[in-house]
Amino acid sequence: MVSFRIHLLTLLFTLLCAASGILAQQQAQQAPASIYTDTKDGYKYHGCYNETTALQDTSGARALYNGKNEVKPGEMTVQRCQTFCNDGQFRYAGLEFSKECWCAQQLSGISAKLDDEECDMPCDGDKSQVCGGALKLTVYIAGAAAPSLTAGAALWVAGLAAGVVALGLI
Repeated sequence: MVSFRIHLLTLLFTLLCAASGILAQQQAQQAPASIYTDTKDGYKYHGCYNETTALQDTSGARALYNGKNEVKPGEMTVQRCQTFCNDGQFRYAGLEFSKECWCAQQLSGISAKLDDEECDMPCDGDKSQVCGGALKLTVYIAGAAAPSLTAGAALWVAGLAAGVVALGLI
C-alpha cells in the first residue's frame, strides 16, 4: 500500500511538472500585443482615443461617426480594418474591443487622446497587434505620412529659392 502511494505521488508530481513546463512555454511564446506601425496600407498610427458613446450630452454619438463598421470575431486585424476603411476611402480607421472596425471621415472633437497603453486588447485575428480596448479606439489616419505644402507655401518656397539664386548665394 505504501508503494502504491509513493508511485501515485510520483506520478502526480511528474504530471504537475509537465503541466507547469507547458504553461511556461506557452506564456513565453505569447509576446504582448503592440501597436501596428506599418504604413504600406496608406494609414499611419494616430493614437489611442476614448469612445464617446458613454459621455454625457453625446446622445450616444461615436468617436468615429457617420461612417461604416464591421465586427469580425476571431478575424479582425489592423490590416483588415484598414483595407475595409480604405475601400470606402475613409480618412480614419479605428479598432475597438479586439474585433470591431470603425471608419469615418472625422474623429469627434470630444474624443480625447489617451496614453497608448490604454488601448490594450489584442486583435482577435492577430494577437501580436493591438485592436483598441473597452471603449477605447486604436486610431489610424490615411495619408498622414507627409504633410503637403499648400499652393501659397509652395509659391513662397519657389520665390525664396529664386531670390537666393538671384543674389548669388548658391
